[in-house]
Amino acid sequence: MHGARRLSALLSAPFFLLLAACSGLDGERPPPAGTVTQADPAAQALFAEGKAAEEAGKTDKAISAYRKIGKNHAYADVASEAKFREAHLLDQQGELLKAFEAYNTFLKRYRDSSRYSQALKRQAEVAHAAADGHIKDKFLGIKTKVGRSTSTDMLATVRDNAPQSPEAPRAQFAIGQVWETHSDQKAIAAYERILDDYPNSSYGPEAQFRIGKILLDQSDAGNQNQANLDKADDAFRDLIGRYPNSRWAKEAKKQLGVIASRDLQRSFNVAEFYYRKKQYPSAAYYYRDIVKKAPDGDLKNRAQRRLGEINALSS
Repeated sequence: MHGARRLSALLSAPFFLLLAACSGLDGERPPPAGTVTQADPAAQALFAEGKAAEEAGKTDKAISAYRKIGKNHAYADVASEAKFREAHLLDQQGELLKAFEAYNTFLKRYRDSSRYSQALKRQAEVAHAAADGHIKDKFLGIKTKVGRSTSTDMLATVRDNAPQSPEAPRAQFAIGQVWETHSDQKAIAAYERILDDYPNSSYGPEAQFRIGKILLDQSDAGNQNQANLDKADDAFRDLIGRYPNSRWAKEAKKQLGVIASRDLQRSFNVAEFYYRKKQYPSAAYYYRDIVKKAPDGDLKNRAQRRLGEINALSS
């Protein structure tokens, strides 16, 4: 139970405090470009110590040795590999949040390393696992939930570490997914950023569709019913205009049909209101509009019957 309480406290902490607690190294600035080449005997001795401990299965000791290199010998020629080994071992131990931050330090310091792509990929995998709730407590062996703010901060870090890579729009899309079940406005803002920053990515069409769907769902409740319905209509039409050949354009057309049906139903309700108030000219106006626009079916038939009744009353 002590492990569970400790993990719960860690995951509830604000992300910037969490990251600082994870590594203790993040206040250091990265070495200037071109300076990470020095042969440092003390760093090499620590690296050898770490490798020996790693090979002997003494993972904590190896991590400690590698961490000391990053803390005290950041310019050494073995520093980048030491930081990567630290992150990798934390990763293997299941210390995924600590591993995430160690990878992050590596990525910020050692952009020229041959390990860069490997570290970026694994950091992204950890962030997505956190967002999906797939991180496990290494003590209890059960999945644990990472808070929304923490997981979206992790995804934003991945996005910002490689803004030109495919990982950036993927991470940004995942941010929208995290917020979608909790905050419509934050989800919409996240998807809109994809359209602004990564409009040509494969995530663009679905991001636009999700904006429309959120607005359409919002239109089912509250005073902003018609306003959200109009915004949803605009979003789906924008999707068809921007991404006409995507499969999401086809889905958008279906949703426009749903919106049109809701508009007609709303018009019928307004017509019925005027009919009950015996304001027949106003009611007839809406019934005629329904007859003109509605496909053959019950709604159109009901509007035609009402027009017949109004004509009979006017005779």
